[in-house]
Amino acid sequence: MSEDRRGFIELLLGVLRRPGENLGHVGEGDITRGVLVALVMAALAGVSTSVYMSKIPLEVLVPQLGEVGVEVGDVGASMGLLSGVGAAVTILLGWTLSTVVMHGISNLAGGRGSLKRLFAMHGFASTPYAVNYALRTADAYLSSSQALVSYYTASREVGPKILRAVLDTNMVTVFGVAGLVYVTYALAENYQIDRRRASLIAMVPVLLYVFLNYLSPA
Repeated sequence: MSEDRRGFIELLLGVLRRPGENLGHVGEGDITRGVLVALVMAALAGVSTSVYMSKIPLEVLVPQLGEVGVEVGDVGASMGLLSGVGAAVTILLGWTLSTVVMHGISNLAGGRGSLKRLFAMHGFASTPYAVNYALRTADAYLSSSQALVSYYTASREVGPKILRAVLDTNMVTVFGVAGLVYVTYALAENYQIDRRRASLIAMVPVLLYVFLNYLSPA
């Protein structure tokens, strides 16, 4: 790791543009700044989800409510807020657990690195996801309710459940692929392992997420 300590914005933009060169400048002392990036990512995810859900009628989201006689007006107002909070908490918890899981596997694979530094690096490596959620937030405010209903309905009609589970990970996008590449660089740098092993380790949390998504009754 380089001894020079870069400014937050300089380091953030450097990692975003050239992760392979700049993640090495992230050290244990940057853990607060790395966690801040993760918090911003989770907050943006929460806001975008809240706005999206608030624009989709509750009878579309949960048609079963009408079947059992529940007045959608009683719970519709809070659905967006609850969805947003749930999304933010889930993403932040997933980010934390995936960091710990990757640390454990990296050590088992022969690497030797700092968990504290990985938290810092994983935060900065999450910049593609933060950018994605920022764009989703803008899209949520600009999209019409009708367009969102059409998209939501179409996504629920995707055939194989395993395909829906994969799509729900948000990995089949340029941001998802970029995020995976960034984490690979972080693991290779922190644990001094080759990028092939690092990429396999980076895939483990993704596969776990797909598995949990597949088991979900939704």
